[in-house]
Amino acid sequence: MELSSELLRKLEALAKLRLSPEEEALLLEDLRRILDFVDTLPQVEVEEGDEALGRLREDEERPSLPQALALSVAPDQEEGFFRVPPVLE
Repeated sequence: MELSSELLRKLEALAKLRLSPEEEALLLEDLRRILDFVDTLPQVEVEEGDEALGRLREDEERPSLPQALALSVAPDQEEGFFRVPPVLE
């Protein structure tokens, strides 16, 4: 993707920024480097079983925090549950 000064000005307007010409030049260069880096990502070779695939560790059963301890630091609780303010009216 080619990043032009015109596109940068549109982004400035959307973000409600006011940049000096020097700041625009620095931001434009930074954004170009970021986009160049992102363009290289599909070229990275990943081997089967590699951590780069985004796989998470296997689930392991472990003891959880005791309910009484968790509720002991709650600002408000009721009948063994956290009590929170309503989010919908």
